[in-house]
Amino acid sequence: MPIGTIQQNIAAPPVNRTTNAPARPARRPGDYPGHHLTVSMDGFGLDARHPKASMFPSQLLSLVGLLTLSTAGAAQTPAGAGPGQQRAVTLDEAIRLAHQHDPAVIQAQGDSRSAAAGKRAAYASFLPTVQGGASGGRSFSEFPRVDPRTGQIVSANSTTNSINMGLNATLDIFTGFRRGATVRAAKAQESQSDAGLEAARWQSAANTSREFFNALQSTELVGVRLGGIRRAQEQLSIAIARLTTRAANIADSLTGVVRLSQARLDLLSQQSLLAQAEANLARAIGADGRVSAVSDSSVRILTTLDTAAVRAEAVGRAPGLLRAIADVRLARANLSVSKAGYYPIVQLQAATNYGGSDANPDARYKLFNNRNLGIAVQVPFFNQLQREQDVTTRGAALDAAEAKESDARREVGSKLTGLFAALEAARERIEVTRSALEAARLNGRVQLERYRLGTISIFELGQAQESLDRAEESAVVARFDYLRTKADIEALIGRAL
Repeated sequence: MPIGTIQQNIAAPPVNRTTNAPARPARRPGDYPGHHLTVSMDGFGLDARHPKASMFPSQLLSLVGLLTLSTAGAAQTPAGAGPGQQRAVTLDEAIRLAHQHDPAVIQAQGDSRSAAAGKRAAYASFLPTVQGGASGGRSFSEFPRVDPRTGQIVSANSTTNSINMGLNATLDIFTGFRRGATVRAAKAQESQSDAGLEAARWQSAANTSREFFNALQSTELVGVRLGGIRRAQEQLSIAIARLTTRAANIADSLTGVVRLSQARLDLLSQQSLLAQAEANLARAIGADGRVSAVSDSSVRILTTLDTAAVRAEAVGRAPGLLRAIADVRLARANLSVSKAGYYPIVQLQAATNYGGSDANPDARYKLFNNRNLGIAVQVPFFNQLQREQDVTTRGAALDAAEAKESDARREVGSKLTGLFAALEAARERIEVTRSALEAARLNGRVQLERYRLGTISIFELGQAQESLDRAEESAVVARFDYLRTKADIEALIGRAL
């Protein structure tokens, strides 16, 4: 809205011949006594008369100029513009990328692989332990001796070189049920790790969904702010048009200036929030800069939700509850491993060795074999109460795990109750805000036309437009509150709704 011309006309008032006092000129409707300030903007000749116009014509000019620049800047600012914006993703793409870069998911995947390796090692404890080795040496003695490898007598003051190689094997025949308990513990550890991985995936999906919805909500709120700017511009244009016909004074135009400037400030604040939300989304999916959110069919409001069925399903598949159940199995298996220390251990041992030396010139380095086979029994009579301490510690861990499992069941039910209530409240807010938005839009159009006709003041029009701005914002926020609550329910039960 370019600024045209400004002209200040100061004329000497007529004088009353009788009293020598200035005569009071006849007033026209809308006129103010004193100096006149004529402003021309966008081809409109604005004749604004104010009692204090003679005191601050330059201030009025500056204010109108600032308004013009603010209006032009608001109109030229695109929604969601940003030099750092790199790409756009849908919700499914964002969750898939987050699973590849989320440190919690990567850690859980590593724990799952470690648990699988631990289970294989537990099963391998039923196999024998086999060791092999080889050695060589040089010996000197001042007295006759018997070569331990060949059994031959070696003369005094002689040096011999020898080699030796062997193979040993040990097989646990009975370990006091330790191996079976170790296998059960390894399986429970694997189940716990798998449940932890599933929980990490769904928690990552919930966190990414929140960042996605925050970015998408900020994008829509930028559109709401732009709509507020357009309405403020329309309000200001009508105020200027009414000013040219002297149907309104300059206060209406200045009020329009203030409201348009406030709308511009609201847009700048929302664009800043949008930049931060898109940066957070980029971090969540492992990208740099800004990533915008794109709505698709997965971003939807559920028509119906069987809360009873979801609650019953959550008892059997909630990742947090499954991990607590696996913790109980692990603690119980570890207690069995500790109790195995009271039983004897029976092992089958076998060994074979080959050795030779150069002590006999006729059979240099001839290898002689030595074999043995035996059974070893170890009975732990007393080990300074270490077994009792271990059993007590593992028993306490089992009690704690069982208590946590019970609490996890109650936690799932408690969270579902709160989330179902929040979801239903969000659904009702969507319906209420939708009706309020329709009414606010209709009221805004009616009040705008009434102001155009001069039946209401600009303040009443401003109230109607502010109500419309709030209604549009509330409708957007209510919808995304519902979507965020829905994502929290999905993370809790471990499946998409």
